[in-house]
Amino acid sequence: MPTTDTAATTRPDIIATNAFYYYRDVELAWAFYRDTLGLETVVDYGFAKIMRLADSSYLTLVQASEGMHTADEPKTVTLSLVTDELNQWYAHLTDKSVPMRRGMTTGDRQATNSFVAIDPEGYFLKFVRYNPHPNQESFVAAFSQVAPVVSKADSAGPLSIRVAAFSAYFANLDVIRPFYEGLFEITPSGQLDNVDVYQLSGSGFLSLVEGGDELHQPTEKNGVTLSFLSTDVDAWFQRAKNWPGFELRTPEIFNEGGGLVRVFVGYDPDGIFLEWDTFQEAPENEVLLNYLR
Repeated sequence: MPTTDTAATTRPDIIATNAFYYYRDVELAWAFYRDTLGLETVVDYGFAKIMRLADSSYLTLVQASEGMHTADEPKTVTLSLVTDELNQWYAHLTDKSVPMRRGMTTGDRQATNSFVAIDPEGYFLKFVRYNPHPNQESFVAAFSQVAPVVSKADSAGPLSIRVAAFSAYFANLDVIRPFYEGLFEITPSGQLDNVDVYQLSGSGFLSLVEGGDELHQPTEKNGVTLSFLSTDVDAWFQRAKNWPGFELRTPEIFNEGGGLVRVFVGYDPDGIFLEWDTFQEAPENEVLLNYLR
């Protein structure tokens, strides 16, 4: 259980979820997410590009030589993109010769249908159509409450993304689950492929996978940083710094990019990097801030 001081601290807001992926060639990765997937670039810092996945969900592409992880670390994370146009996405990506880790699942009576694409440096992108059913207790009602974001990809028909869920992998959830549920004050919203998902922002979800799945097994190192955008990074720092199981990587909040972002970074009990960010008023952040308001 958290200390008395930590427990008394009100949980600050999370206005969007984000994750940092690390690349040997960030320009090549950017071209894939920008042109092939048709995602909007909301911030371009040169070495880092922030892409809008869904209404309040983002992905930051980082030049690994300038980031906190190397491109050689295991990419033990899966980004699930929930969409209403699963078949159209599959046709579009196969037409663009995007490599597949797994082809389309079939069967209308399944809880989900999906396929898994591979980005330019090996991160897995799982496109998912959720199939609600009257007898399906795991239905995630929050998925249907989010307005889809339309892709700008040049395709035969409209493509969109409704929800983004990052899956992290752990050998044992006995410590991990209470850590995340306590620190973020969350309970499962439902299930995605038989694994609990937690809603952190309107369209941003987190899945804690125990013991691995068809795509990944837990690894000691992990080439991902999970990130949480907030209007008050200082309040998050006060809440997190003494939380049981959390270790600070940066002893204080620091200003990144000449004052563009206020940031602090730490580790969850298994060593996965966690980062909190407050973006400052600046021309470079204008597009992102307009979405976050």
